Amino acid sequence: MVAKKRSTLRGKASARLGHKTVEESVPEVPLELPEDPKAFLHQRKETKKDKLLTKQTAFLSQIKNSSANEFGGISKSAVRRRKRKERDDLKPKMQDLLTSLEQEGDLKEFTENAEGDSTAMEVKRQTFRLVERDLEPGTVKIKKNEPNIRNKRGAKILSIKETERFSQVLQNEQFKKNSFSALRDIIKMQKR
Repeated sequence: MVAKKRSTLRGKASARLGHKTVEESVPEVPLELPEDPKAFLHQRKETKKDKLLTKQTAFLSQIKNSSANEFGGISKSAVRRRKRKERDDLKPKMQDLLTSLEQEGDLKEFTENAEGDSTAMEVKRQTFRLVERDLEPGTVKIKKNEPNIRNKRGAKILSIKETERFSQVLQNEQFKKNSFSALRDIIKMQKR
């Protein structure tokens, strides 16, 4: 079974720069050989030596063109970096969710104040400060053996954990009363 050839970034870059394939880069020069009266009808006009010469010249010209423009292609490490960046962009960002939830809470408090007392239009904000604690000398940070999402077994374990956690959150009384404030509190606790 033959694997399907994928279009790569390197191929796309070379197409953008105008690199041509071997067949396109060799100009077709009609080979005009004099008619030989003794030649048989089934014999070709181009000999093996001529074919070999055209292949060699095409190959050499392709090498010269590629060596002249070394930096036109994309390296493998650049491709890896791009893929890693795309993967990281897909991951959920808890800070964005936290800020949006805080804005939702502030808006809710503002509307409640406006309904309750029209003279007092103050928005109360909770201020908190995150303090990073340095490890004391002589302590060792314990690595958590968390399952890896990239392999099948780890993804299965993570999905089971998330479903259990989700069911616990849904059964939580605080979440049933006010879901946004509960989410905000959970995210703050996780960030600590």
